[in-house]
Amino acid sequence: MSGTARSRTAQPQALWISHRGACATATENTAEAFRAARARGFTHLETDLRSTVDGELVLAHDRNLRRISDWDLDVCESTREQLAEVRLNGGEALLFFDQFLPEFADVHWIFDIKPEQGMRTLDTLFDWWQKPDWREFFKRRVRLLLWDKRQQQYLLERHPEAVCLASVSECRRAGVACLLGLPVFGGIEPGKTYALPPRLGGINLMRPAMIARFRRYGGRVLSYLPETEDDVRHSLAVGVDEVLTNHDIIE
Repeated sequence: MSGTARSRTAQPQALWISHRGACATATENTAEAFRAARARGFTHLETDLRSTVDGELVLAHDRNLRRISDWDLDVCESTREQLAEVRLNGGEALLFFDQFLPEFADVHWIFDIKPEQGMRTLDTLFDWWQKPDWREFFKRRVRLLLWDKRQQQYLLERHPEAVCLASVSECRRAGVACLLGLPVFGGIEPGKTYALPPRLGGINLMRPAMIARFRRYGGRVLSYLPETEDDVRHSLAVGVDEVLTNHDIIE
């Protein structure tokens, strides 16, 4: 896919979210990848947060760096000093949160809090959340995804104003209930966003009836990583609210 304009067939409210930045241009979750995504027209981006052993936040999806570098390092058991030496597959450096915020606070974000050492990650994030200069950023520009129910409860106890996407288990429950035509059993919450892949086991999930069942209970639907341009266009045609993509915004 190419281009920077929103699809002419898209509903105006559909949000385009770049998954870990423009990964075809640079290594995922790096400043270079996010700059490229922003240059392609994305105003919403997604990234992954982990914490180092010395209490720093780093943007990294995997706990171990072997997939994106030649380094066999456990992010959660490493120090910032160690991780700062790493060069990724494209020659980029890992991005730390204090480097990330000043440059990318002008766009909207989904922070995926990885569950390993998730409480420690949240505590470190709270330190930033409480700073007067960044409170509005967290309030107006950040949504969070948490994989561990206890960690989500911990977040909401500290910051009840936080906006959380539906967890994987919540998405599965809601998706199965809607697929069976029984959305009343899906636990769908008004205003919450639920990820839905284009298909599951060969079953097309992007159908008007599916979207309508989420909407009946006030849920929002995010098209989760559609693989092809046809998948994207079909998702938009049935009226999803958001598209999380590894590609560019289509024309």
